[in-house]
Amino acid sequence: MDTKKMTDALTNSNGKIAMFADGFVDEVWEIINARASDTDYTLYTRMNDWAQRIVGSGSGGVGVELIRKRRAFGGFAPNIGYAAARLGVSTTLFGVFGKGQLHPVFEEVGEICTVHSVDEPSVTHVFEFDDGKILMSHMESVQEVSWKSLVNHVDLDKMREILSAAEIIGIGYWSLLPAFDEILENICANLPNDGNTRRFFYDFADFRKKDESSLKRTLATLKNLNEKYPQMLSVNEHEGATLFTLYGETFDENNGTMQEKTERVRKQMGISELIIHAPTFAVAASSDEAPARAESIFCEKPIRTAGGGDTFNGAYMAAKLAGLDIENRLHVANAAVGYFLRNAAFPKVENLMFA
Repeated sequence: MDTKKMTDALTNSNGKIAMFADGFVDEVWEIINARASDTDYTLYTRMNDWAQRIVGSGSGGVGVELIRKRRAFGGFAPNIGYAAARLGVSTTLFGVFGKGQLHPVFEEVGEICTVHSVDEPSVTHVFEFDDGKILMSHMESVQEVSWKSLVNHVDLDKMREILSAAEIIGIGYWSLLPAFDEILENICANLPNDGNTRRFFYDFADFRKKDESSLKRTLATLKNLNEKYPQMLSVNEHEGATLFTLYGETFDENNGTMQEKTERVRKQMGISELIIHAPTFAVAASSDEAPARAESIFCEKPIRTAGGGDTFNGAYMAAKLAGLDIENRLHVANAAVGYFLRNAAFPKVENLMFA
C-alpha cells in the first residue's frame, strides 16, 4: 500500500460531484439503562440489550430516559457531499437544508459545498449504540422533494450547467426518497451528449422499506442506463446480504470468495461498480478492474456511528475521482470511516491513517 501515492492523488484531485436530494437534522440520543444519581448512570450500549428490554416488557409499556448526544446534519446528500468535500472534491448539493436560509446545522456544510435548498429539512431521531443505531425519521420535507421543486428553485439552464460539470451524480436514499426514479429520469434527460463520461452513485439504504418489486424495477432501470452512464451502487453488509439473495448468492463476510461473489452479482445486475462496506472489511467489483477486498480495523466503542457509511461513500468517490485503483479506493474509504467513528468528525486528507 503506497500511502504517499494515495494522499498525493487526493490532494491534487479536482473532481466535481452533484448530490441529490434530501436533508435531515439528526437529533441523536443515548438511552439510560439505570440511574443511581445525577452523575452515576449506565447506558444501553448494545442494541440487543435494548431489544431484550422491549421484548421483556411483554404487552406493557416501556419508560426510558434519554440523553441528548448531539444535533447534527444528516442524509445522503449532505453527509456524502460533505465527506467528499473535506477530501477536496468540488461539491454541489440539492435538497432540503433550510427555507430562505440554511438551518444552523447545515452552516458548516454551506462553507465548503455549493448548496441549493428547496425547503426546511426533515428530522431523524437517532438512537446510537456501540454496535449500531436506530433511525426514526419524520419524512415530510424529503417526501415533497421532486424534480419540479428542484428546477423551480434552480432554473433549468443552471441545473443543466451543474449537471454538465459533474463527473459523478449521486441520488439517495432510494428507500426514503419517493421521487427517486423521477429525479433520475429527469437528470438523464438533461445531460448533454458531449462525449464526457458521467457516473451515477447510489446508496439505497434499508431495502426493507420498499417491496421487492420496487427494488427490481429500479435495479432494471440502472441496468438499462449503465451503458451510457456507468452506475455505482454502495451497500452495507445487511443490504448486501439482501442483494446477494436476490441474485442467488450467499453472503458470508468471512469467506475468501467474497470478491468473486460480488463480481458475479455485479455482472448479473449489469452495473459498472458494486461496493460493500462492513465493520471489518470492504469489497468492490468493477467492470474495469479485478474485484478487491480491504480489511478494516473494527472500532469496538465508536464515538459516532450515524453517518459512518456516508463517510465511507464520500471518501470512495473522492478516491475514484483522484484516479486511484479499486483496492486503494477501499483503503481510502476504510481510513475515512475509521477516523469518523473514532473522532466523531469527517476527516481531511491529512487525517487519514492507513492500516
